[in-house]
Amino acid sequence: MNVVDLPQRAKREDYDEAIARYVQMVQSRAISIYRVGNIRFPGLSDIDLLVVTDRCSLDNRFFYSALQRMPRRFLPLFLHDPFILPAWSLRVVRHTTHGAPELLAGRNVLSGYAPSNEPEERWCRLLEGYCASASFVARTRQSATLRGRMTVAVASAFRFQLTDARDVLEHDDREYTKRIDDLRAGFFERANPEDGVRDAWTMFGTEFERLDAALRARLELNAADDLPARARALLRGDRESGLFDREYAFRRAQAVDGYHQDLASMGFPYGHLFFVAAHPGAVHTQADSLVNGVVRNLYRVRRRLEEYAAAR
Repeated sequence: MNVVDLPQRAKREDYDEAIARYVQMVQSRAISIYRVGNIRFPGLSDIDLLVVTDRCSLDNRFFYSALQRMPRRFLPLFLHDPFILPAWSLRVVRHTTHGAPELLAGRNVLSGYAPSNEPEERWCRLLEGYCASASFVARTRQSATLRGRMTVAVASAFRFQLTDARDVLEHDDREYTKRIDDLRAGFFERANPEDGVRDAWTMFGTEFERLDAALRARLELNAADDLPARARALLRGDRESGLFDREYAFRRAQAVDGYHQDLASMGFPYGHLFFVAAHPGAVHTQADSLVNGVVRNLYRVRRRLEEYAAAR
């Protein structure tokens, strides 16, 4: 496969500076700003931030966007914009994996909320993750192109799906976790970084096929059945599986739908805490408008002026 967008070496100080810069930019409209995830391998790790806000404004999608506002030298450290959590949707955190967020600014409003680890929740998180992974595999195979930064990040994040699989499917993930961590630790020591990306893709693809086979066996599906479609139906409580409480899935889907509606009502086309591939009908897309075009250009001009002033 063709490899593009290779990871570049970076220092931990670069991450700290980027995070501090982002916090400074948005804290005036944020109730809380958290860092979620870790930065174990600078250059490969990306910055995961979560912003809690109750601010409704026409320019929300630009004001909170790291990709739109951060100086370009920091953009390689971000693979996506921050997660956004409306202040009235805090309970939805119980359906995420963000169990130890680090408060960077504001009030610690998530102190009373934690991800659930009951079996039904683990099943739902596993099925969500499977849908996202299946979508990534399909897109990558169709394009025959490996986006280096994203491929390594997806291969690394797959460990968290396997953690849930270990508990509900008795799927042994220890070898994969060790191999992917070893790859990341030695990534920038390779003579050809493209080989590192290809190795990450091969490891991920092989382990994904193992998980796919285990899920099909448990759900009594054959290779021709549409497993992602079945997973989405189970997540919405539209089908009975015998593996976990269908009513739990139905109530959970309602909470996720409500969160997505809140996100859309505040003008955010990004920031989703849940994999879009698992909840395609719940995500509300927004058409571009004249107002959005004007505001986007204003923010572009502002970033260029700030970068020009910093360079002088």
